[in-house]
Amino acid sequence: MEFKDTNRRDERFARQTERIHAELRASGLPLYTLTQGSRPAQEHFGGLETFDGTVTAVHLVYPTPDGPWADVETARWTDLPIGPVPLREALEHHVRRAGDRLSALTWDESPATLLVDGHRVDARQLRAGHRWWVLRGERSGIEITVVGRDWQPESCAVETVADPVPILDRLRGSHSAHRAAPPAREAEPLPAGLRREPHRALADAVLRNAAAQAAWQADGGPAPELPAWWSALWQAAVQRQMQLSGRDEAEAAEAVRAMTSELASLFHEYEWFRTDEELRGRAVTEILFYSTGLETDVRSRPAQDEWRRATAIDAEPRTRAAANDRWRAAWQNWASACR
Repeated sequence: MEFKDTNRRDERFARQTERIHAELRASGLPLYTLTQGSRPAQEHFGGLETFDGTVTAVHLVYPTPDGPWADVETARWTDLPIGPVPLREALEHHVRRAGDRLSALTWDESPATLLVDGHRVDARQLRAGHRWWVLRGERSGIEITVVGRDWQPESCAVETVADPVPILDRLRGSHSAHRAAPPAREAEPLPAGLRREPHRALADAVLRNAAAQAAWQADGGPAPELPAWWSALWQAAVQRQMQLSGRDEAEAAEAVRAMTSELASLFHEYEWFRTDEELRGRAVTEILFYSTGLETDVRSRPAQDEWRRATAIDAEPRTRAAANDRWRAAWQNWASACR
């Protein structure tokens, strides 16, 4: 059995490698790596970015256990309606993921030079404290962005990868050595006090997490985590939904999912929902009444009906987009009328 499982994994790996290689060839996008003498570690394939079926960027990463780290992005934005993210935003993404505080760092941007296949290219560099930096330059319409942490080379130099296959072949090892997921926390039973009104407790947990996520996006630090009893609370809400609605488990779970996603979206969408405690409380109560079926003729029903259309699994993208626009307008009208 173990032999068969190994063969299946090898087959999946081979198919994945060939698919990525085919996408790279079809894109015509060159691939750049740090030059041999300046790498903090051996390069590994870090992923593709696409837009509307077009490969826009390729990443190579250079990880070491608890040591220097780097990322090289090769990108092309020609004839696309999108472009690169600003230098600061690009660096903030990595700083945030590492758990560092953005506000604790001194940010300093300056001109720099990037060597591309031995040619000097004008670039911009942004430093964040003594550990982090990002450098970006462009040559022949190709944008090259290098991010470093705990690695300070005398000069930054990249070269074209002649054959990406050896790098892709290391995917097998990189998945296990560098991308292993941290062990999951052990689930905890639901506290007795949350069992009485699981929908309300779930709504409160969603909003606390939304606030924590917003704070993390703003300043980084340790990434927020859901409480260890989240799964138990979710199941309790689904079971209560089944009792109240008479629906099966799948339909009840979909109703709970729609409720929680709407609450999180309202938090991120509207300042009044984040800052006006009384108005937020009224909105949450109406969502709970509507979602559980205890009272569907609520003032915000037009908005909540649109949310169900916008998030329906089988909805067409245009239908979803139109319903989402109507949802925003309906909630704003509701808030204006309630003030």
